[in-house]
Amino acid sequence: MNINRRLFLAGSASAAVMAALAACAKNTESNSNSSADANAEIDFDQAMNRQERSSLQQGGTLNFAISNTIANWNYHHANGVNVNLRNILDFVSPYLLDWADDGTPTANPNFYTTFEAEDVDGKTVATVALNENAVWGNGRHMDSEDIEAFFAHADDPEYQWASTDGIADVESVDIIDDLTAKVTFKSIFPDWTNPLSSLFPKELFVDAKTFNESMAGAGAFNNDYFAGPFKVDSYNESQQLVTLVPNDLWWGEAPLLDKVTFRVLDPAAEATSFANKAIDVIDYIISADVYNQAAGREDAEIRQNFGLQWRHFTINAASGPLADKAVRQAVLRACDRAAIASSDLAGLPIEVDDVLLGNHFFMPPQEGYQDNSGDWSYDPDAAKQLLDDAGWVEGADGVREKDGQRLSFTFTVPSGTQTTENEANLLQSQLSEVGIEMKLDPVDANSYFPEYINAKNYEMTAFTWEGTQYPMANIGQIYGSSSLSNYTSQSIPEIDDYAAKIASTPDHDERIRMTNECDVLIWENVMNFPIYERMQFTAVPKNLANFGAKGLAYFRSENVGYISE
Repeated sequence: MNINRRLFLAGSASAAVMAALAACAKNTESNSNSSADANAEIDFDQAMNRQERSSLQQGGTLNFAISNTIANWNYHHANGVNVNLRNILDFVSPYLLDWADDGTPTANPNFYTTFEAEDVDGKTVATVALNENAVWGNGRHMDSEDIEAFFAHADDPEYQWASTDGIADVESVDIIDDLTAKVTFKSIFPDWTNPLSSLFPKELFVDAKTFNESMAGAGAFNNDYFAGPFKVDSYNESQQLVTLVPNDLWWGEAPLLDKVTFRVLDPAAEATSFANKAIDVIDYIISADVYNQAAGREDAEIRQNFGLQWRHFTINAASGPLADKAVRQAVLRACDRAAIASSDLAGLPIEVDDVLLGNHFFMPPQEGYQDNSGDWSYDPDAAKQLLDDAGWVEGADGVREKDGQRLSFTFTVPSGTQTTENEANLLQSQLSEVGIEMKLDPVDANSYFPEYINAKNYEMTAFTWEGTQYPMANIGQIYGSSSLSNYTSQSIPEIDDYAAKIASTPDHDERIRMTNECDVLIWENVMNFPIYERMQFTAVPKNLANFGAKGLAYFRSENVGYISE
C-alpha cells in the first residue's frame, strides 16, 4: 500500500516499487527451482503462460487475496494509491495502454484509436482519439471532455492527488472533436505516454469533494466511474469480499472468466488458502515457507519475472531525533541491509547480492542503474562517529542523549506483516549497538496507511514501493516538496529542481545522469533507504493462461482464462 502511471503502494502494508525498462532479455527456459538472478534471462511468455484465446475455455472463477480493505476507490486519491486497488482496477478500469515485456508502450485500441506525439516549438504535443465505442459504467460514451477534465485540476490543492507527476506538466488541452484532444505539455516531455495511460470520467473531477470523498470507504465503489471488461458486482462487508462479473457494457472481446473475487486475507494465511484452493493467486511470494507450500500444490506452478517491488525503510523527519540529519545518517550506517535482506529472503531461490539495492529509481537489471549507496554502507563505527560529532553522548543505560533528550524513536509495524516485523526486530538490534533506542509500535493493518503513513503519524517504518515503466517520471511523487505521497516531511529544493529538469530533458542519457545525481542527494539526506529488489514469484494454477509474473508488461483481463481440457 499509488495521476498517470505512477508508483503505488503494494499490499501487505508493504508496498510500492519503481520500475524501469528491463535489460534486454531473451526468451529462455526458466526453472522455478533454480536460483533467481536479477540479471538472469527470463522467459516472458512462460512467465505469463501466453495463449491464444481460441485455446481457452469460456467460464471459470479467479480468486485473489488482498491485504486490506479499500480505503478509497479513486486510484488518483492519496488514499487510493495501492496495489490492492490497482489489482482490482486491472479488471474493471484498466490502463489504456499495453506495455511490452521491455516496458515499451502502445495504445490499447479498445480505448485509443489515435495516440501520437510530436515536439513543436520546444513543447511535446500529443494527439489522442478515443474509441467511439468506449463507454463508462453509466452508459455515457467516453469523450474528449473527460481528457480535459482529467488535467484541469492538477494544481488545485483541494484535490488530494496521490501524485500530479506528468499531469501538472500539461499546459493545455484543446478539444478537437467529441473524441479527439490535443494535449500540450509545458516543455519537451519524454514520458508523455505516462499521464495519458489512464482516464476517469469528468464527473469524478466536478469538484474536490467528489474527487476526495465520493468513493471513500470499503464499499464505496461506483461502476459509473469505471470502464473495462468487468464491473464490481458487490462488496460483502462481513466477508470483506469484492466480487467482479463481466461488464455488459464492455465493447471489446468478451471476458473469458465468469467471476473474479478479491478477499481480504491475512498474509500469513495466503499459503494455506492457496494450498486449499480457496485462492488462485499469490503474487510476489516473499517467504520460503509460502514458496514451498505453494509449489507443493499439485495443479499449480510458480512463475517468475523481474521484480517491480523494492523493500525500504522510510523516515519521518518532522520532529524528534530523526529531524537531525546526522541521526538519520547514523541510522543508515548502523543498518546492515545485507543481513536484513538475507533474513527476509532466506530459503528463497535468490542470490541476495543480485537484488541488494543501491538506487532509489533504477533496479539492478535496468539501464541507468548504479549503486549510489557506497558512502552510506554498513559501518557501525562510522555511525557512532556521526553521533559523537553531532553531540549525542552515551547515557547510563547505553542510550545516547543530547540536551536532555534521549535518542529514542518508534517504529510503526502493521499487524500481521511478518516481513516488516522481521526487519524491525533486526534493525532494533543493530541500532542498539550504536546507542539508538528504537521501540516497536504495532498498529492495525487496515489503519496503517490512512491513519499513520499518509497522515505522517509515525517516525520510522518499512514497506514496499511498487513501480512502473517510467523510472524517471515519479521523482516528485515520493520526494517532491508538495506531494502528499512524500511521507518523509522533508522539503529539499534541489530535488524539486532535479524532478522538473529530468521530466523536461529530451536527451535520454542526460536524464539518467541527473536521476543518479538526484539519487545521491536522497541517500545523503536519508529520506528513505532501499533494502532490496523483490523478484516476482507468482503462484497460479498451471492451466491459467495470460496471467502470472508480468514484470514490466501489462495484460488484458478479458484474455485471462483457463486452458481447455
